Amino acid sequence: MRILPAALAAILALGIAACGGASSPSVPPTPAPSIEPVAVADPDALVRDAASLDGKLVKVRGFFLASDGKARLCSVVLESYPPQCGGGTVAVTGEVPADVMDALDSTSEPDLAQATWGWVEVVGTFAAAGDGGPTLAISSIRVAAP
Repeated sequence: MRILPAALAAILALGIAACGGASSPSVPPTPAPSIEPVAVADPDALVRDAASLDGKLVKVRGFFLASDGKARLCSVVLESYPPQCGGGTVAVTGEVPADVMDALDSTSEPDLAQATWGWVEVVGTFAAAGDGGPTLAISSIRVAAP
């Protein structure tokens, strides 16, 4: 049996329509559930509750200090110049947006250790045991009041 070109085109058109071609109604995708971060008071609490918070999205407020290519979130500020971290300390990984960095304080004197610091609120994924200790991978960061 031979199929004529017009008949073949009609069969293909029906097959495409049956498989969800342009004329079929579209169903909107189901939105992914949003994950609310676990609110943590400060880096001390984050370190204290590390086992139960490991791998979770957390929101924590602390003193941000970046120097020597490393960034940390601290719960206590040692008021030297530039300041130093004290108390519970968590390494911060990921990119800090330029507008946040610009809003923080930093050293400008070339003979002093170069550092950037200030109070921030970070939402990120916590890892209890990263390279050298606990880490917080930034999802979002904003400047916060002291």
